[in-house]
Amino acid sequence: MSIVPSEDKREMRAIKPRPGKSVTTSRILDSAQELFAKRGPGAVSVRQIAENAGVSHAIVHRYFGSKDELIQAVFQRVDASRTATARESVSLRQVYQALVPNLMMFQRDHSMMLVRSAMEGREYVPLAERITTTSAMVELARKTAASGADPLPPPSDIDPRVLVSAISAMILGWASIEDWVWPTAGLDPAEKDEVHRQLMEIVLYVADLALVADE
Repeated sequence: MSIVPSEDKREMRAIKPRPGKSVTTSRILDSAQELFAKRGPGAVSVRQIAENAGVSHAIVHRYFGSKDELIQAVFQRVDASRTATARESVSLRQVYQALVPNLMMFQRDHSMMLVRSAMEGREYVPLAERITTTSAMVELARKTAASGADPLPPPSDIDPRVLVSAISAMILGWASIEDWVWPTAGLDPAEKDEVHRQLMEIVLYVADLALVADE
C-alpha cells in the first residue's frame, strides 16, 4: 500500500478540474456579448474577450475561429430563439409580451450589441439571417390584422414620464439605425417619405395615450 506524501496531497487538492467545452463556450459567448454591448464589436479584441472569460485567446480561436465568426455566434444564440418565438406566437401582441421582458432584462447586452453593430454599419450577421427574424414578425403582423380581432382598449394607468421616454426611445432608435432597418425589413428607400409619414402616424397615435395617462 503506497502512502501519498502530505505535500502531494495538498497539490492534488489544489488542482481544479477544467470546465467542459460547453461551459467554456458559454463563458466565452457571455464575455463577448458583455464587452460588445459596452464598447461595440469593433472596439473589442479577442484577447480582451478571453481575459474577461478567464481563458486563453487560443481557446477562443479554437472554439470559434475568427473574431467575426465569434460575433455571429453571439448574435445567433439569441436570434434563433427570437425567430422561434415569433413563429410560435398567434398574434403580434403575444410575441412582444414574450420578447420585451427578455430584451429588457435577460438579453439587454444582446440588444445593446445589436444597436452598436448597426450604428457601426458592419454586417456582422448576414442579411439573410436578419431578414428571417424580421419576416417572421411581419408575417405575424399580417395574420394579426387579418384575424379581425378587436384591439384592446387603451391602458388607463400610464405614467406620462414613461410615455414620453418610450416615444423618445422609438424616435432616437429609428434615427440611429435607420440604414440597418431598411434592408432588414425589406423597405424600399425610394419610399422614404411614405415610411416617415407612417412612422409619424405611429408616434402620434402613441402620443395620444397622454389623454388617458395618470395625472
